[in-house]
This record gives sequence, C-alpha cells and structure tokens, in this order.
Amino acid sequence: MLGSWYWKRIIWSLRKVWLPICADDLVLDVGSGNNPHPAADILLERHIDSTHRFGAPVVMDRPFVLGNACKMPFKNKTFDYIIAFHVLEHMADPASFLKELQRVGKAGYIETPNAMFERLIPYDVHLLEVMCNEDTLLIHKKESARPDPFINKLDIVSKNQSWKRLFYGNPDLFHVRYFWKENIQFKIVNPEVSCDWFVEPDSQGLVDEKITSYASSTTLRSLGLLLLRLYYRFRKKKVINLEELLVCPECYGALSNDKDFLSCFECRVRYPKKPVHDFNRPVPI
Repeated sequence: MLGSWYWKRIIWSLRKVWLPICADDLVLDVGSGNNPHPAADILLERHIDSTHRFGAPVVMDRPFVLGNACKMPFKNKTFDYIIAFHVLEHMADPASFLKELQRVGKAGYIETPNAMFERLIPYDVHLLEVMCNEDTLLIHKKESARPDPFINKLDIVSKNQSWKRLFYGNPDLFHVRYFWKENIQFKIVNPEVSCDWFVEPDSQGLVDEKITSYASSTTLRSLGLLLLRLYYRFRKKKVINLEELLVCPECYGALSNDKDFLSCFECRVRYPKKPVHDFNRPVPI
C-alpha cells in the first residue's frame, strides 16, 4: 500500500498542471529551459547551450526568444499569464526582474526554493534566498554560495533519515509558490549586498549542482507533460505572430524587419533572427 509520502510527491510533481490558465490566454514561460510548461505559447531563455541546464538541451518546440529576463523584448502587458519556474533565485537584480514581469504580463506564477531549502541544500548557482509572508516576497541576497557553513557542513538531509523524510516528503514546506495579478508585492531585505561572487557557468565549467527531484517517475512525468502539451495545443488552436509582440529591450522602441535582423532606429541596434530571435547579442547599425 502506498504511503502518504509517496502521494505527496506525486501531487507535488503535478502542481504546474493546476495553474489558473484560461484557454485563450497568451502565456510566456520565462527561463523555460529543457522542460517548458505545456501551456506556454512563447518561451524565453537567456542561454541555449546545455551547460546552463547541466547537460540537458534547451527545448525550442514553439516560438522562442533568446534574451535577458531583466530586459524582456516584449510590449507592455503582452501576456495574460507568465510562468517563472525556479528563475527568481538566479537573479542578481531581482527588482528589475520582478518589475519586468509586471510590465509585460497581467498575472502569473513564481516558484522558488525557499530559504529553508537553501540552508539545508545550498545551490552554488542560486543568488537569493526567498520566503513569502503575508502575500509579500521577502528576498535575501546571498553573500556567498553557501551562506550557512555550519548547517551546510552537517549535510543532514542526506545523512539523517528523519530529515530526509521531512525534506523529500514535504516539498511544500521548502518552496515558495506565489500567484500574482497585476502587481507583485516584494521586499529586498538587504539591497546593499552584491552578488558579484557568482561566476557564470560558461566561464567556470559545469557547475556541480545537486539536482533535487520530487517527481515519482521521470518516465511517467515526461509522458504526462507530453500529453498535456498535446492537450493545450489542441485546446488553444491559436496562431502567433511573434514579431508583432516584440520591441527593443533597451528602449522599448518599435522594431523593423530587415531579413536577418530586427532593427531599432531609436537606439541604433539590430538583433539577429536566426536560428532564434537573439536579443542577447545586439549589433550596431
């Protein structure tokens, strides 16, 4: 007979299915990586090399934009819903990121490991510790990769069975799930702290990050996500002209189509269109 621990893991792995997304919503997945949400119409990623996803290739199976989530190349209030799944904790400038979400979207979902997670199993690529109190995101910038050396060194989740059962059996206790509409309430508790200690993975090699999964079965999960993707594709039946939604991420000016580039005449830069719309590498006109 399956115990409650097992069922909690299954329910947790299905949490993204229950987001309040309507059939006619235009949905953006920010930091979509190798596992974009089945309901997402457009994907935004900063990197396409697998180093940043620990060997997993980025999925580009629908309209895709390569760009910075703190300077998104979309018109104001373009999206009905924005999914930011395990992205916020990677942001050196969380205020800019959260303001951009509000600028380009009307509502959305933010999920991060919380501060308790980060103290028990610190990730070297996470720059923030996040908690939620009274519908406000409380953001604490990490001063180093492992801010609590005493707890970190104990490694109690892997060495103590009671802690292991608590951690893996109660993922809701160790994550922040934040639903927002129109406005995101947040406070950075130590804005004076810099995250300059962080080095991008592409310049230091593959980061040794422990991948923590709450899914009961990778195969079943992958099959379920595929079926959901087919379901949403059939349900929505919409044709998206991506270029109609885009603006220059630097000045929010209109872009003109110049065959291989999208050009902004306000700030005199061009952005490559192939193989994907690339807003990471502006080219002077």
